[in-house]
Amino acid sequence: MEFTALKHHLIDESARLKAAVAQAGPAAPVPTCPEWTAADLLDHVTEVFDDKIQCMRLLRAPTEAEVLSRKGSPSERFDAALAELLTEFDDRGPESLAFTWYGPDQTVGYWIRRMACETLVHRADAELAAGEAIGSVDAAFGLDAVDEMLVIMLAWGSRAYRQWVAENLKVHDGLVVAVDAGERSWTVRVTLEGIDLAEGIADDAQAVVSGTPGEIAMWLWRRLPVDAVAVRGDRVKAEALYDLVGQFAQ
Repeated sequence: MEFTALKHHLIDESARLKAAVAQAGPAAPVPTCPEWTAADLLDHVTEVFDDKIQCMRLLRAPTEAEVLSRKGSPSERFDAALAELLTEFDDRGPESLAFTWYGPDQTVGYWIRRMACETLVHRADAELAAGEAIGSVDAAFGLDAVDEMLVIMLAWGSRAYRQWVAENLKVHDGLVVAVDAGERSWTVRVTLEGIDLAEGIADDAQAVVSGTPGEIAMWLWRRLPVDAVAVRGDRVKAEALYDLVGQFAQ
């Protein structure tokens, strides 16, 4: 997705997040983040925005002493962080150098996409805290969010951070599940070395999980329950994939 469109989604998702937090009330518990209230959720996203601002400015991860500090209510701190983040994006441009934890992409563009997807997921958290169903997700943006989860979090992350997920890979070794989000589909293949990913639905897929792009994105991020999407084939294998992504979907 074009970076201009991703920034548009970041702004839109931020507004929807704030509206859902206001509807829920600051003390409302967040079902998908059990230790947080709605105010905590908003503060978390503010802290994530601030961290990425410093990643761009310092070209490295900020130390504890370099974490930005903001005054005001959770809503005011969030607004200030978002405005500053967008200014950094606009002033630098997507091709500019930035520190990221994703080795293959050390650019501002990586953070534009990551922050749009991050805000989407936490907007869903806020809606659930408000007692509402998760709202609509733009189809093209949903596909991008699915692609990010599968390509970066699962396929790359399972190798880059293998020491953290090795036991889970061992448990699910041999799992082959396809993910069908309409215009695009992928096959996830689990090995002891890491998770392999291919475009399309492989003939040997043990199960195919299907839904709209938004449904699949929310399912992979475990904001929807395991039975919220359609499954062809072995449902137990689909549930195994849901279990596996739980280690990546925070």
